[in-house]
Amino acid sequence: MESERAERSLRRRGVQGALANKLAADCRANALASTLRELMAAGFLSRWSLAGELNRRGIPTAQGGRWHYTTVVRMLSRLGLLGSLIDGRTNNGQAGKQSADAKAEALASTIRELQARGLDTFAAIARELNARGIPTSRGTKWQATSVKRLLQRLERPAQTLRSQHRR
Repeated sequence: MESERAERSLRRRGVQGALANKLAADCRANALASTLRELMAAGFLSRWSLAGELNRRGIPTAQGGRWHYTTVVRMLSRLGLLGSLIDGRTNNGQAGKQSADAKAEALASTIRELQARGLDTFAAIARELNARGIPTSRGTKWQATSVKRLLQRLERPAQTLRSQHRR
């Protein structure tokens, strides 16, 4: 009888509703954990890039809406992944660079293939990437300048290794 009275009291206070909401949010977070880890491994390291990719894939939030910086932060903190973006820190400047490096590396083989086929200008490579339906990291069309920057990004690690080797 005492437990029934306590349960009714909790229900009146809305504690069970809050507990049910927390459990539902935990279930939703656990269902998205593998997707978030997959995206982070693919180079989507900043909260903005994660939100954009979740929206691009059509994955709704718990309320059925779009992902934003804050909803990603809340989901990552619920899963305990918030500090794991960059060596336990959340430096979004570094995260953006690592994300861009990962996306450039993913396109490296395609770029090499195009260059081997004789597409030697930035504009020609941009046209071919657009014809294949490959979007830029921001989801836009390729331009000669974006191809140039991509190629510079791909050359950067090799230059760094060569300069360290000389010392």
